[in-house]
Amino acid sequence: MDSTPPSPWHPDRRWADPLIALLALIALMAAGLTLRTRQAGNHRPSARTSLQGQILEAALAGPRLLGGARVTPREWTRARTQLADPWDRALLAVLMAELGDPAEARGVLTEEGPAGLGGERFRRAFAAAYGSDLIPDAAAREDVGRRLGNGYAASLLEARLCDREGGPASGEALRARARSALLTRLAVLGGFGLLVMTFAVGGLAVGVYLWVTRRQPPVRPLPAWGLSGRAATLVFLGWFMAFFAAGNLSALLLTPWPSLRWAVVPLGTLFHAGIGVRLLCWAEGLTFPELWRRLAPGTARRNLAWGAAFLALAVFLVLTVAMATSLVLKPDQSPQRDLQELLRGLSGWGPSLAMFAVVAGVAPFFEELLFRGFLFPVLARQGRITLALFASALLFGAIHLQPAGLPILGTLGLVLALAVRQTGSLWPAILVHACWNGSLFLLMRAFA
Repeated sequence: MDSTPPSPWHPDRRWADPLIALLALIALMAAGLTLRTRQAGNHRPSARTSLQGQILEAALAGPRLLGGARVTPREWTRARTQLADPWDRALLAVLMAELGDPAEARGVLTEEGPAGLGGERFRRAFAAAYGSDLIPDAAAREDVGRRLGNGYAASLLEARLCDREGGPASGEALRARARSALLTRLAVLGGFGLLVMTFAVGGLAVGVYLWVTRRQPPVRPLPAWGLSGRAATLVFLGWFMAFFAAGNLSALLLTPWPSLRWAVVPLGTLFHAGIGVRLLCWAEGLTFPELWRRLAPGTARRNLAWGAAFLALAVFLVLTVAMATSLVLKPDQSPQRDLQELLRGLSGWGPSLAMFAVVAGVAPFFEELLFRGFLFPVLARQGRITLALFASALLFGAIHLQPAGLPILGTLGLVLALAVRQTGSLWPAILVHACWNGSLFLLMRAFA
């Protein structure tokens, strides 16, 4: 690539249009293949309980632990509907055996229990804990506990086995530790839930304010881009190609070192983000400092205040959309399953901090630069603000290739575009995106 051109890029249509068509075709094929592969992986039974299963574990066992309340038949029915993964159903069977009817718990296992060696070990452990079968060896029990998430249900199952080995008193210490761990988890979930509800109430107020003041002009205009529409399309498709190539190339480079599998995401993100930033600067004819000054004006205090306001709005709207879509969409695998599985494989502070820096730092920064700093203002040229808001939000949701998460991701993208529209700066959107990703990362890591 040549040095930075002296002016924004305006490619000749005679060669630009065929190239756009070719790149768009390749992009659609790559997206389709990736989506098919990801969907197949998402519907493949997991080798352990999911984040959803562990949260539901706390929701079912917590009220009984705190107030002695029994789990109602309606709650059991709802849990059986929500938990489709075999290991989540195994966890539910243990909870049902401890808090409800052991006979009904055996019925849950017969519907669709875990497969493979781990599933056979679980069935033997369950039959020994709540029946009279032979007690499995320590290695098998440890494997079952790990697959159950080493949480409350796993500890109760192990306590039952300890009772059979050494008498009723043998498992009491384990039960006490399990209750303490569950109380800690409940406190974390309760604090997180309270924070979310506080932001949701604030988000409603922000939404009302934005609606009332919708006819007022924004603080400053959207960032201006001088490149042509064809140039913008080529830049976006060029980044899209780099996005798909980055993960495969990173995985290939790290193949000789299986212990560095976790580094595929950080390395791939840095790779495609670097190419994307270079393309944007080259096409607009600016250095990165010049481009950044154009995209992110405003004082730190004002940007921080708007960031908090739009984070609250994002929480409110995402909760609203999630509740609405839950009425019409059947339970499915988590759209964040790939990330959950990756986080479970992290060990040590180094990989965890590196992953957090990418998920809550590099990725939000570049995605906001591309979608809200570049794509949204380009689409909004000639006053097409409403079209640009929804088109950029839809593309932001679609680019993640998570059909189950499209309503939520699209809603988040819309709020982020509104933040740039309201402030004329990229900083509030970056702050919202970083807080969103960081909080999800920490929640997943806490349950990993």
